[in-house]
Amino acid sequence: MNKITLFAAGSLRLAFTPLLVAFEQESGHRVEATFGPAGLLRERIEQGERPQVFASANLEHPQRLVALGFAQAVQPFTRNRLCATVRNIPKLTQPDVMTLLCDPQWRVGTSTPLADPSGDYAQQLFDRLEQCLPGQGSALRSRTVPLVGGPDSAPIPAGRLAAEYLLAEGLADIFLGYANYADTLAACAQVKVRRLPTVLDFKVIYGLCLLDESCVAAWALVAFILSAQGQRILQRMGMLALD
Repeated sequence: MNKITLFAAGSLRLAFTPLLVAFEQESGHRVEATFGPAGLLRERIEQGERPQVFASANLEHPQRLVALGFAQAVQPFTRNRLCATVRNIPKLTQPDVMTLLCDPQWRVGTSTPLADPSGDYAQQLFDRLEQCLPGQGSALRSRTVPLVGGPDSAPIPAGRLAAEYLLAEGLADIFLGYANYADTLAACAQVKVRRLPTVLDFKVIYGLCLLDESCVAAWALVAFILSAQGQRILQRMGMLALD
């Protein structure tokens, strides 16, 4: 049995947990996975840590590793989208999401830009809002607080989802994060997941790279993630197909 070391975006934890179990059962290899903000994981690689596979919530972080010579290529492998999770009160569940985002009375939280791709995607959302409603995107950007995913962010307690915990603790009224958590968050009565309007929605593409080309077991893991079985598991856990 070979051990494979994997660094993976925190938003992949729910989907990769059953995927890695299936891979280990089928291949006989064991995977030691570290989950966290993809930007911070990339920095750890640049500073000398050497996982054999890196799976990021964007394409930019693995592309940087390719540019630096740590990997040969980037492989897109799944998609996601953003959503708005809100406190489950009528004032936040009844108005349309565009109205909520433009209303300055509501506190909006995100992940930390640069450190966590989710925070970068939130910035893209603000840009889209600015294009639709000039002045509103910049206003939302200025009052949004990065609450998780940064090097100095307070940790989320084990077993809690960031959106649910931050809203339950009164740190925000709205949290902009990934939609793959929607089914799990549906079990949390104190929050409600709101889908973004079409004009603010866009593709979130995840990419991976192989950092140890000599490791046959690591190649097998990448192949499993890209296989029909691996893709079915990802999509069952809320991720989206590439096409």
